[in-house]
Amino acid sequence: MTTGPDNPYGGQDDTNPYGQPSQPQQPTPPPYGAPPPYQQQPYQQPYGQPYQQPYQQPYQQPYGYTPHGQAPQNDGLGIASMVIGIVSLVLMCGYGIGLLGAPAALVMGRISMKRIDRSQGTLGGRGYAQAGFILGIIGTILLVLAIALVVVLIIAATNGAFDDSTY
Repeated sequence: MTTGPDNPYGGQDDTNPYGQPSQPQQPTPPPYGAPPPYQQQPYQQPYGQPYQQPYQQPYQQPYGYTPHGQAPQNDGLGIASMVIGIVSLVLMCGYGIGLLGAPAALVMGRISMKRIDRSQGTLGGRGYAQAGFILGIIGTILLVLAIALVVVLIIAATNGAFDDSTY
């Protein structure tokens, strides 16, 4: 005796006595190109698409810092040009002897600024080099004026401008 209706095709009946299938049915995938079924999960990517993060601008290293986050090493030539520039202006009072170092400060400061600019941030101390360059310019101008004054005094002395007999 059977509890359910007979299968007219002769196969095994796959329903249980309560009218429900005895094995769970697999959901059929949507046809190719059809939109995916609506799902109630927030912020879900479209069907079949990988998760994408919003665009973030890549990190750019600030100018003047090494990759390890340390400040770049100062260029020694820039520091030397600043020190020579200061010393030359201070020693200017000692009969102008200190001004002989001013052209050296000017040249060293310019070379150091070029070297720092070419290093693309791995060398620091541009302010020192610039200070030495400016002090070298000032000292060189004062040196040229001092040399011109000495030349004028020598010419005046050889022409007899300082003789007492003319008075």
